Amino acid sequence: MVSTTSIICMIFTALFTIFMPIVVAIVFYKKTKFKWRFFFAGAVVFTVMQIFIRVPILQSVLPQMQWYKNMTENVWIYAIFLGLTAGIFEEVGRYIAFKTVLRKHLNWKNGVAFGIGHGGIESILIVGLSYISNLIMAFMINNGLFDTLIGPTMSQELITQLKSGLIDTPSYMFLVASLERALTFVIHIGFSVLVMLGIRRGKGLLYLLLAILLHMVLDAAVVIMSSYGVNAFIIEGFVGICTIASIVFLVKTGNDAKDKEGEIGFINE
Repeated sequence: MVSTTSIICMIFTALFTIFMPIVVAIVFYKKTKFKWRFFFAGAVVFTVMQIFIRVPILQSVLPQMQWYKNMTENVWIYAIFLGLTAGIFEEVGRYIAFKTVLRKHLNWKNGVAFGIGHGGIESILIVGLSYISNLIMAFMINNGLFDTLIGPTMSQELITQLKSGLIDTPSYMFLVASLERALTFVIHIGFSVLVMLGIRRGKGLLYLLLAILLHMVLDAAVVIMSSYGVNAFIIEGFVGICTIASIVFLVKTGNDAKDKEGEIGFINE
């Protein structure tokens, strides 16, 4: 049986990861009156670059290649590869959007809005929907329906893994995903403003490379620590430090925006 506490934690995480970005977007819009197309563009860029392109390549195309199979055996190289590809796809996606369809009205508030959309859709698709699926399976397990409805569609090994993951995982661990999403949500906003700011300052490619590098380091470090069994809260502590750095960057650029409204400020352009 999946404990009631675990189910409550899963419900909280599902609701938090789905509604948190929506609430943030609404509150930020009331404060700044950003242009909504930046928010939706951020969501589209993540969906296209990650869900439609990168993830299918990683899951279906590359596993057919021997060099990729060999690389997965080295944790460090594989982690760097995953981080680098995530950085390239997401940051280049941001860069292309800012240089093309969003080239007008590049300012701080719209850069933040793009990041809210980007990090928000990731939160919804990667965690929110996954936790809804977990809840459905948990209710099936508790009502004796899992083996009947799900069992015939998958191997016994996978069934055992799914059940064990839901039954044996400590309840509080289901809350870690909501913490992780809140932290990375802010980091996505920081990356979005960084890439946008580079274009505004005529140093687009330099700032793009910096964003890719930082993205790679963050993702690779998390993968490496996870692979070595580092405590989840230590990992989140590392991500939290990166989040604090992002907040400092956003506050500084936001304050600069207030002083230089014509450059990247809060005003409508």
